Amino acid sequence: MTCRSCTGHHPATLRTFPAGDTRASLHAARAATEEREHTTAPVHIHYDATTDTFAVVRTEEN
Repeated sequence: MTCRSCTGHHPATLRTFPAGDTRASLHAARAATEEREHTTAPVHIHYDATTDTFAVVRTEEN
């Protein structure tokens, strides 16, 4: 399933956190919050089942 926030944009992965770490989603949420303070572009978190990581993603306009 395609992410609605990324569709029609150019997503850029900023940081990744291995899901094997029980606090990975928390670390990703904090990193996303910090990034939002420095940009006006939308920032959100993806879970990538292929790499088993949480990724902080910023989407750029086309």
